[in-house]
Amino acid sequence: MGKENRKSENRGLENFCLSIIRWGTYLILFTPLVISRSSFFPFVTPKTIYFRILAEIIFAAFLILAIYFPRYRPKINILSISIFIFVGVLILTSFLGINFERSFWSTFERMTGLFTFFHLLVFFIILTSCFKKREDWEKILSVSILVGILLCFYVLLPGEIEVSTRGGGTIGNTSFMAAYLLFDIFFALILFLEKKTSGWRIFSGLSLFLLISVLLTSTARGAIISFLGGMVLFLLGYLIFSGKKNLKKMGVFLVLFLIVLGIILAIYQPTFIKNTIEITLQKMKPRFVVWEKAWKGFLQKPIFGWGPENFNVVFTKFFNPCMFLSECGGEIWFDRAHNIVLDSLVTTGVVGLLSYLLIFAVSIFGLLRVYLKEKRNIFSFLGMAVLLIVYFFQNLLVFDMISSYTVFFLSLGFVTFLITEKEDLFFQPAEESSNSPLGVLEEGFGRYLISGVIGVLTVFLLYFGNIQPANSAVNTVHMIVSSVNLEKRLDFYKKALNTLMEKYEIREQFAQRVYEAGFDSKENRQVLESAFLMAEEQMQESIRKNPLDFRPHLFFGKLYFSDYYFSHNKEKLILAEKILEKAIELSPTNQQGYWYLGEVKRAEDEEEAALDLFEKAIDLEPRLGVSYWYLAMTHKMTGQYEEALQKVKDAEKAGYNWKKNVNNLRQAAEIYQVLRDDLSLLYLYQEAIEIHPENAEVWAGLANSYANLGQFEKAKQAAQKVIEINPDLAPEVEQFLKELPQ
Repeated sequence: MGKENRKSENRGLENFCLSIIRWGTYLILFTPLVISRSSFFPFVTPKTIYFRILAEIIFAAFLILAIYFPRYRPKINILSISIFIFVGVLILTSFLGINFERSFWSTFERMTGLFTFFHLLVFFIILTSCFKKREDWEKILSVSILVGILLCFYVLLPGEIEVSTRGGGTIGNTSFMAAYLLFDIFFALILFLEKKTSGWRIFSGLSLFLLISVLLTSTARGAIISFLGGMVLFLLGYLIFSGKKNLKKMGVFLVLFLIVLGIILAIYQPTFIKNTIEITLQKMKPRFVVWEKAWKGFLQKPIFGWGPENFNVVFTKFFNPCMFLSECGGEIWFDRAHNIVLDSLVTTGVVGLLSYLLIFAVSIFGLLRVYLKEKRNIFSFLGMAVLLIVYFFQNLLVFDMISSYTVFFLSLGFVTFLITEKEDLFFQPAEESSNSPLGVLEEGFGRYLISGVIGVLTVFLLYFGNIQPANSAVNTVHMIVSSVNLEKRLDFYKKALNTLMEKYEIREQFAQRVYEAGFDSKENRQVLESAFLMAEEQMQESIRKNPLDFRPHLFFGKLYFSDYYFSHNKEKLILAEKILEKAIELSPTNQQGYWYLGEVKRAEDEEEAALDLFEKAIDLEPRLGVSYWYLAMTHKMTGQYEEALQKVKDAEKAGYNWKKNVNNLRQAAEIYQVLRDDLSLLYLYQEAIEIHPENAEVWAGLANSYANLGQFEKAKQAAQKVIEINPDLAPEVEQFLKELPQ
């Protein structure tokens, strides 16, 4: 009787754990749909935390299974070994890199550090250890396809409910969405070709139509081209490997036809090919600029790289001054090379790239080897091999986030099933499992003790690894919201710091808010003093942990300058100068360091030094207008108004639209006023009215210009407009009108 009870308990425990794992896996596949507007980086942080929480829960259930039922323990094969090697290299290069904490936690914007990779590895282990039947995998792939369908419906719904500013539905970016959809497309293709029942055919066929339609109508060119190339490769693979002689001949003929067609085009349509290449290269120029920096970074640390998640340091170290220009992308902060080969090389070195490529090589050759040996259904093997190739090539223009990582590791689990399916038919009934090596611990109190320990460790991970970062992300958003006063920002900031996760972004966000508050005379001085003190202490901590990173040095220097503006403490200028000089040392080709150090020099009455700094910024990239503006304002401060006016014109000629900013308008107007160029000043205000039609200050300037030119009626009309916009200015306007000739 005792033996029967024990068998029954074992069976109940096994089924309970398997249910948690099965449903937890299904829920994990819904990761791409998770979004929270109240979270910092709403398309990234909630998804990653959701995935990690579920991974930890099913891992706890898996540990219990593995302890009591040996058949669920991971089986070693060449693919699992390659994945363990890859993760091992990530760990090694993280320790050897320049910032282990960032490599481990990543940032809120990405959340793809070691901590997340451990969860992905656990997810893979569970998939390959607990799902051994084809029916299991068909259900899993179907759930993933269903998630892809829901994502597509969301993308196709009316724009007013679209929360993303860059497309991509709930994933938030078209490129990331397209990378994810590629997996579901191939899952649906495999089921459509393999399953013969009408229900499966209808489900997978309609899914294919919807998924492919959304992919092809997206702006993700890399994913689209990779997909189309993958379809050609899939067709050729089927013709060649199907085992039918006629089809094989057709496949060989098709390959030869494509080669001949390429040769003919090269001979008879060289202009078309040349133009196509030139257009492609022009569109790719922003990528080439970033890739060049990645390559330089790789050459400095070729073996183990700079450490995962540390490309941002490499990017600013080798910054290209043209990054501010639209032709180079117009983005000045990059933390990825947007190319999986270069990303791997620069962050993990040759060792990291080889370990990553090993996964693809083992998977693809393993699929081909098993198929050619056993001649099983070709579509699963060929489909997964082509999917991995397509996924790799589209990653030459983008990078992975949690949505694509989830289905990538899911795919590796399915590949493992395919190449070990015959070897893994070792399932036995629960009562036939071998005894646990833990002996008496598997019964009675020992069983509860083991479960309790696993439960406590899981709760610890859930709280410190996920709940705390989630709360921190929410508090960070509250701290950023513009309607919140500085005192409340400070309170939310203190709460946001309550996390083990890397606080780099949180500190920077708070420093930015304090920097802006320093120029606002309405802020509570006592609160602002406390905020400056805390922000400066926190930025010092960021620099201590990121000594090679240009960005925290730049923001810290700006913060000190704002503190000087607020406190008039010249010691803050000295500190700002010191930290900005270090910033320039870290990124000598980045104009920002010269701009802000130049402002510090102006505040120190070192105008000549400021002029030299702004001239250097112009020399770095003469086509960038804002550098001319900084130089113009320095000439203005020194009384060189002719030179100032010329630089204002140079700034506008170089594309800097200074008229959009009312403060800039005021500065330029002062130059015209000193030079007594009333006609130009009139034209300036007339243009400004088109940009700022409801700005009383601009209308007041226009009224003055009309008056100076003797156009008194127009001056009166402009003055009346000032009162309409801001009635509080009525006394001043009335005085102005009285002084006008009647």
